[in-house]
Amino acid sequence: MASVAWLDEVRRMLAHVSASDATEVEVVAEGFRLRVVRRPGRAATSTEPRATTVPADVPVDGIPLVAPLTGVFYRSASPGTPPLVALGDRVEVGTVVGLIETMKIFNEVLAERGGRVATVLVESGQLVHAGDALMTIEDAADAGGEQVQP
Repeated sequence: MASVAWLDEVRRMLAHVSASDATEVEVVAEGFRLRVVRRPGRAATSTEPRATTVPADVPVDGIPLVAPLTGVFYRSASPGTPPLVALGDRVEVGTVVGLIETMKIFNEVLAERGGRVATVLVESGQLVHAGDALMTIEDAADAGGEQVQP
């Protein structure tokens, strides 16, 4: 029965980690070590939709791109460099649009849809929480079908 007790404890810890926005957790005890690493951008095991927080005084054009976890949001890869994306830029699915620093680890924030960056809601260095809207992406069809001239 003792072996079942440690398994129950591991299940309890995994449930707590899954319910949080932690991306990496390590537990070390006498004769025991558990390390859990979650890939950035992966949804928690919950099937419930995550609430999106958009400031009430900001007009929203497009679909909000939300923070996948809590941490400090950065628009550029390093200080003094241009933002990864700016207002009006076109993005594809998987484009890196920012970084969130959590527990000294930088996690990429990826565009979940293609289109044009319609609104930037968060500035570099600002604390964000999982589910906060960082920017909005307007579908290419909604953006007026602009074409690039050669």
